[in-house]
Amino acid sequence: MRSSLALTLSAGLLLALAGCSASPAAADCSTAASSGGSSDLVSASGDFGVDPAATFPSPLVPKQLERTVITQGDGAEIGPGSTVDVTYSLYDGETGQSAGAPNTGFIVLSDSLQGDLTSALTCTHVGDRVAVALPNELAMQIAAGAPGSLVMVFDIRNAFPQAADGAPQPGQSGFPSVVHDENGRPGIGINGPAPDEAKSALIKKGDGDEVVDGDQVLVQSTGVSYDTRKITTSTWESGTPQLWLMSEDGTKTQGSSQPAGITPFLVGQTVGSEVLVVLPGSGDGASATAYVVDILGVIPAS
Repeated sequence: MRSSLALTLSAGLLLALAGCSASPAAADCSTAASSGGSSDLVSASGDFGVDPAATFPSPLVPKQLERTVITQGDGAEIGPGSTVDVTYSLYDGETGQSAGAPNTGFIVLSDSLQGDLTSALTCTHVGDRVAVALPNELAMQIAAGAPGSLVMVFDIRNAFPQAADGAPQPGQSGFPSVVHDENGRPGIGINGPAPDEAKSALIKKGDGDEVVDGDQVLVQSTGVSYDTRKITTSTWESGTPQLWLMSEDGTKTQGSSQPAGITPFLVGQTVGSEVLVVLPGSGDGASATAYVVDILGVIPAS
C-alpha cells in the first residue's frame, strides 16, 4: 500500500481541534461491532492522541469488521449520532505498513459513515484506544485502491452529543413553536407575523461551559422562513454539525451556514443549551427566519 493512500472519511468534520462538550446520550450497543481474532492481535504502545505506533502479525485477514478496545478510557460512552474528536492511523493489513502520519479530526457517527465505522466506534468511551480490523470490501470504502484488509487505530479524545441535552425551559409568547422528535431534532412552527427586530428565547438550559466571544461553537441548527414556512437550512438534514465562530465583527467559519446577526444571541449561553433565535428580513429581500440552535460543544478561543 502506498503512503499516499487517499482517505475518504467524507462524513467527518476534518478539523484538528478539541473542545468542551456536553455528555453524549446513553448508547444503544445492539449495533456495536465485536472484538475478534484479528483486532485482538493489534497492539499499540505510542502516546495517546499522537501516534499509536501499532503493530500486528501480518497478513491480517478479517472476515468481517472487528474492533477491540486496546486501552480503556474513563470518559462518557459514545452512541450513534455523536460527533467524536479522534486521532486515527491507518495500516495495511496485508503488510503491517503504516499508510502515513496520524490524522486528527471530527467524525460524525451516522448511518452514512463509510466502512461501517459507526458500528466500530459505537459504545466506546472518551479516552479509549480502539483497534479496528476491516475486510477488503469495507477497506475499499475507507481508502481508495486498498488491495486487501485495513487496520485503523482510533484514539478517542472527546465526544459531542447529537442534540442539546439541557433542561427544558418554559415557553415564551410571541415566538414560533418548537417540538422535538425522539432524537432531539427540532421542528419549528411559524404561527405569527414576521418580526421587526431580532430576539431570542431559551428552549433548553445546559450546564456546560459558557460561550464567549472568539470561541468556535459546534452546533446543530435549523432555519425556517417566515415567508414560505419551509426549512431553509438544516444541519440535521445534511447529517453534519457545524462550527460557528463567535465574532463581534460578523466573521463566520468558512463553509458554514451561520446566519449574520446570530452571534450576540449565542454568546453567554452554555453548552447543552438550545436557543430559538428570530431574525428579521434584510434589506436585500431575504425573508425573516426562525432558527433553533443546539450548542453541542465549545472550542475555546486560543
